[in-house]
Amino acid sequence: MVLQFTLSPPSNIGLIFLIAMVSSGVLLIALAFIFGRKSRKVRGTFVLLIVIGVINVSLGIGLSQEVMGAGSTVTVGDGYMQIQSPSFSGAGNINVTSGMVQSAYIGQIGVGNLTISRDHGTDSGNFNVGVFTLGNGATAYVVSNNVSNLVIQLTSGKYVLVGTNNTNLLASAFSRDVHSVTF
Repeated sequence: MVLQFTLSPPSNIGLIFLIAMVSSGVLLIALAFIFGRKSRKVRGTFVLLIVIGVINVSLGIGLSQEVMGAGSTVTVGDGYMQIQSPSFSGAGNINVTSGMVQSAYIGQIGVGNLTISRDHGTDSGNFNVGVFTLGNGATAYVVSNNVSNLVIQLTSGKYVLVGTNNTNLLASAFSRDVHSVTF
């Protein structure tokens, strides 16, 4: 039996990104027109500010759509767990098979070695998606909207932390289909 979970980011994350990128782009374009056109010596600066401003506005509009609508999907099936997450604002696509798992248990983010520090991705309250460093220095791929998480230690020494609105159901499915979980 295949079980699937979807995690959606809070709607304010994409909005903040959009506002930051677009406003910085508009500011650069305004600076170009205020200061850049007055002197022929700074014509190169004028063009550069315009180009960077337009790029910022374009990236802000384009990438905010990915950040706003970028949910992650966790699928547990016979012998595998697949995570599909955007690579820009998330952990990327991860496949965990039975042979890759050293151990699995339920843990809480922020407790002991499960303190996390974001390297890449999104962290907003309990919503954490991306690549993080754990308190013990190990790399962790995190896809979670919950404090309680399925913690998977891989044979490579890296970790995968997955928390959903129903982490117990996720852990039970993982324990049944992929690798035993210590509850």
